[in-house]
Amino acid sequence: MDMLMAEWIPYTSSTFTAALLCLAKNPGEAGRTREEVMKVLPEKDSEFTEASMKNVPYLRACIKESQRIYPLVIGNGRFLNRDSVLSGYQVPAGTCVSMVPLSLLSSEEHFPKAAEFLPERWIRNATDSNGQCPANDLKLKNPFVFLPFGFGPRMCVGKRIVDMELELGIARLIRNFSIEFNHPTENAFRSSLINLPERNLFPI
Repeated sequence: MDMLMAEWIPYTSSTFTAALLCLAKNPGEAGRTREEVMKVLPEKDSEFTEASMKNVPYLRACIKESQRIYPLVIGNGRFLNRDSVLSGYQVPAGTCVSMVPLSLLSSEEHFPKAAEFLPERWIRNATDSNGQCPANDLKLKNPFVFLPFGFGPRMCVGKRIVDMELELGIARLIRNFSIEFNHPTENAFRSSLINLPERNLFPI
């Protein structure tokens, strides 16, 4: 029950929407993702297998990059279970520590070319859509800057289910359809405990 509640529909659907929006805004990356998916799903009705879904690193990178650009939550909060020293400050046990990485996710210090959608930053020895290998400094220097599901024993218990839903759903859509969004995308999400798509993100 905890796992199902943790991947509550608004959480998954907002992340799903963010990934599709990023792919729609970046047709080159969307095309590369589709080529990768076509290799594991050669036919329209091809079945997913555990083996085939291990061979979609670029799809996974696109999902991660979309979570960086459009994070689901503003941060994480934890109560310290013991006295700690954080950046030279004595923090007693029981203190609630909030980690709000929004500015870090768009910081050039941590993410070179932060304004760009670059899935390659999440893949070792990756080449971009032009066949060029990005500079090493494109890679994330500190892994704790990007924690969309938290970390450690209090990490989101629904992470694996959400990952599976995102990968299977986006793979199937991009395999069979061209993803486009020909409308303004400024302020695409609004904060309401979690970041939710604005109503006008999908105009009728």
